[in-house]
Amino acid sequence: MEHKLATAEKKLLVDLVKLVQKRGLEGENGGWKEFLNVYDKKLGSSLSDPARRSNDVLVAFLLTFKKKEDLQLIARVMQCGANRELIEKFKQETPDKETPEQRLVRLTITHDDYPGNYTFPSYAEDWYVTELGKKKSKVIKSTRMLSIDCEMVTCEDGSQALVRVGAVDRDLKVVLDKFVKPDKPVIDYKTDITGVTAEDLERATLSVADIQKKLRRFLSVGTILVGHGLHNDLQVLRIDHARVIDTSYVFEFVDAPKTQRPSLNNLCKSVLGQEVRMDGAAHNCVHDAAAAMKLVLAAVEKGAATLIQPTEEMMVAEKRRQEARQEAGKAQLFLHKIPHDVPSEELHGVLSGNFTLVVKPPKTGGYSTAVVDFSSPEEANEAFENVEGDVAKDKSGLPQKKAVLKLSSGLAVSLFVRKMVQDDSPCEISTSERARAEENNVSSKRQKTEDETEETKEATVNQREADKTKLLLHKIPLNVPSQELKVVITGQFTLEVMPPKRKGRYYNAVVTFNSPEEANKAFEKVKGEAVKEKGGLAQKMVAFKLSSGSGACLYVRKMVQDESEETKEANANHCEDDHLKEMEELKEKLKAMEFAISCEGHSKEIEELKQKLNAKEHQIQAQDKIIANLKMKLEKKQSKSRS
Repeated sequence: MEHKLATAEKKLLVDLVKLVQKRGLEGENGGWKEFLNVYDKKLGSSLSDPARRSNDVLVAFLLTFKKKEDLQLIARVMQCGANRELIEKFKQETPDKETPEQRLVRLTITHDDYPGNYTFPSYAEDWYVTELGKKKSKVIKSTRMLSIDCEMVTCEDGSQALVRVGAVDRDLKVVLDKFVKPDKPVIDYKTDITGVTAEDLERATLSVADIQKKLRRFLSVGTILVGHGLHNDLQVLRIDHARVIDTSYVFEFVDAPKTQRPSLNNLCKSVLGQEVRMDGAAHNCVHDAAAAMKLVLAAVEKGAATLIQPTEEMMVAEKRRQEARQEAGKAQLFLHKIPHDVPSEELHGVLSGNFTLVVKPPKTGGYSTAVVDFSSPEEANEAFENVEGDVAKDKSGLPQKKAVLKLSSGLAVSLFVRKMVQDDSPCEISTSERARAEENNVSSKRQKTEDETEETKEATVNQREADKTKLLLHKIPLNVPSQELKVVITGQFTLEVMPPKRKGRYYNAVVTFNSPEEANKAFEKVKGEAVKEKGGLAQKMVAFKLSSGSGACLYVRKMVQDESEETKEANANHCEDDHLKEMEELKEKLKAMEFAISCEGHSKEIEELKQKLNAKEHQIQAQDKIIANLKMKLEKKQSKSRS
């Protein structure tokens, strides 16, 4: 381990230290900052950014970890880094020197969907990251291949569980065919698809960890894993492997969009001239693994084209598949951006009605997703309508709502409920109805325009009043459980947790009180000096201790500006207007007096008025400087809030 750390790239070492910090792990000298205070007497933890520390310091800190589980985590991260480095090196090599096997690996790892689908939560304890060997050149040139396929069922909490795995080698010899016992109760065996029954699993004794051990001896020295939609199999196997050939990426139909991937059965019909199974027959993971290997061998050994001209029969079959998927999507809803710490069984509280729910585990970004199946499109639509909130469109134009889910812990989290297909287009409107609609539209346009300004003003005022009852907790480290945030604020409140950004290290939470007075009181009770953030809002930094014993810090911020600050700005503007008005009045008075005195010869009064005007001008010039300074501060504050 010491040699691997000493020769690792700095980026990998920095990522490791940040991960250790995020998880609140401690070595023999404590956490990262405690280590720095001991290791570096001069700077200590004042320079705590790992990216600004040398490799020697980072390695010295990581070598203080001696616990078995900590060392296993470091080893997994190191191996993931080595695998990524290998993939990047492979991408940079010239294609004209590669083997046919390498070409198919390249087609897979350069596919648009590869980064999203082959990014796994590999740092988790139950994941196995394969070691590819010490000699990278030997690994890249390896032509050893293993094809795998898995069958999955749906568990009680909505998660997918591995129940059968099949694997064949390059010679199409079956090297593994085992049933796997799920660690959770099963609610849907999907026997018509998987071919697996409850009786099959009653005899099963192997776990996912057992299957990982059995596969390890095949996944070394640069073995290429083969499969169709292989990322789904690796997800349930909890295996992260670098060299892969995904036949659903490699083989494509001519003129078909990238998102339309041919089925394994249609590929075998086109490339091999045979079917994997008859229409409607259940899957057999051994047969599917062998079929994927045969496709790869056809391309490698016989030079079969990877760009396929589909037959009319295939196009009809693909169209039927798309229509069936579209029809099934009408009876489904999709939950996404689910925070990683939300138990899957609590997701049933988001929707009303009878449904089954299939949860997909989170990627490294920290979100889970779930597909919700109803008995009919009507039930799915009714459940969507019952979700409180406004309907918006996602990037694909599909209707969705932001939902707030209250957990059994008392905390609230937000997620999104989305339809799986576009709403049916409305029926055609008759000519007379359309004419009436257009007439009403024209007559109401003017009124609508007039109302919009008032509505906008009213909405702004209402939002501002609502924000006075809220505080924002931000820059909350991801390793802080949301239920522990209650110790930061005093009083009676509700707390809504906001999911972290995709690649962020923090998440936020909105705290709502019954009144602005309660919110202000809670903010005042937070220890620390109030400072202004970029937008000019008052905030305080809070350090607190977690139940695990480690420390954490975050920021508590008001949602609106204090009234006193706004009054100062308003007074500055009023002051400027009053001075200008007074000056104009004096000038007009002087002109009138000069005219009158010129007629009467009262020069003394003219001189007195001139002196008063000069004195007033000096006074106004001094006040103008004050106003200019106030304006400058206001412009800076506004520019910061806009940024």
